Amino acid sequence: MDRKPPWEQESGVQVLRLYKTTEHPDWPKAVNKTDLHPDWPRIVLLDLAAEQFKEFDQNPLEFSKKYNLYPEQPVLWATPCAKPPLGKGIPKALDSSRWTVVLNHGADSIFTSAACPQSTTT
Repeated sequence: MDRKPPWEQESGVQVLRLYKTTEHPDWPKAVNKTDLHPDWPRIVLLDLAAEQFKEFDQNPLEFSKKYNLYPEQPVLWATPCAKPPLGKGIPKALDSSRWTVVLNHGADSIFTSAACPQSTTT
């Protein structure tokens, strides 16, 4: 059987939770959640369209609440999202680029995030 990681749809946003949840207590061996700490840190991957990323980048905390990224424990504080710098010789994200975002939620109701565009231009 060819099983895929359990990407979830939260109101149109693609979410992959890298910690145990009641909806996905077990993963296939290839992506084994039992090898990860079951509760902390709570890592979430997002696959966002360009407009979704703009919304996230403007206010990560509100985005987290709106799309229920951490239903088990509300997030009280979020850092600005780290992104590739802009500058000479550094590829720029296309306006239509999808973004991969990693969120790291600590036990103190804080999350940090980093993002990378899926397509760039020079």
